[in-house]
Amino acid sequence: MKKIALKRILSNLNLLSLIEQVNFYRQKWQNRKSNRLFLENNPTVKLPPDFYLYETFNLNYDKFYTNGKPTAKWLVNHIKGFKEFKNISILDWGCGTGRILRHLPSILDSSNSFYGTDYNKKYVKWCSENLEGIQFKNNNLNPPLNFKNDEMDVVYGISIFTHLSEELHHSWLKELSRVLKNTGILFLTTHGDAHKFKLLEKEQEIYDAGNLVIHDFKKEGNRLYASYQSPKFFRALCEQNNFEVLNHIPGDIRNNKPQQDVWVLKLIKN
Repeated sequence: MKKIALKRILSNLNLLSLIEQVNFYRQKWQNRKSNRLFLENNPTVKLPPDFYLYETFNLNYDKFYTNGKPTAKWLVNHIKGFKEFKNISILDWGCGTGRILRHLPSILDSSNSFYGTDYNKKYVKWCSENLEGIQFKNNNLNPPLNFKNDEMDVVYGISIFTHLSEELHHSWLKELSRVLKNTGILFLTTHGDAHKFKLLEKEQEIYDAGNLVIHDFKKEGNRLYASYQSPKFFRALCEQNNFEVLNHIPGDIRNNKPQQDVWVLKLIKN
């Protein structure tokens, strides 16, 4: 039985929340020694509550914090060929607990301005109280964002469209184009071909035809609500919303784990 079919059964039995709790405590137990050691060696590092880490990434303090900086550099390296990081405004759309955003002020020029926004108010509250040099704002699951027209030079959203419906794919791309300046850069990741094995045979046919596939085990926006975007679907979506594809890097399989597709887009306003 495919994992997706099992998830559907568990969802219908209303058991997914219970399993989430079990997985949380399992990760907490598995990482107890390494997490304790991290705290001993890094007493000044501010970490979100454990369940926030579990919901947004992984309940391993070292992977969350130490690996966040290389990921921030990875993001910058993908964009810097298309936009100079000097005196610009940068927005993390769907910032979560700030795993990547918290490192950008230390690796980029101080002339830049940094912003984070998320629909989860408890994450935004934690970030606002604990991460300096960054402005945080709340948004809702639906647009709009609490920013002016043409306010941002760069917006990035890592694994955000992967948890949204088709309707919100369209409405959020329009909203991101509103807050981006003309020729602004949008960086996104999606569930591409490397994730296709997770789909049932009929779903793979839908995917190959250029349509979005949704696994709605929980409410939209939750990590158990998964969307799968074929390159055909996503290119068409970008074209409809005046985004030029500057670079598309298909995800591969690393250590038996599928990686997400990377998209670097440029907004061309009419």
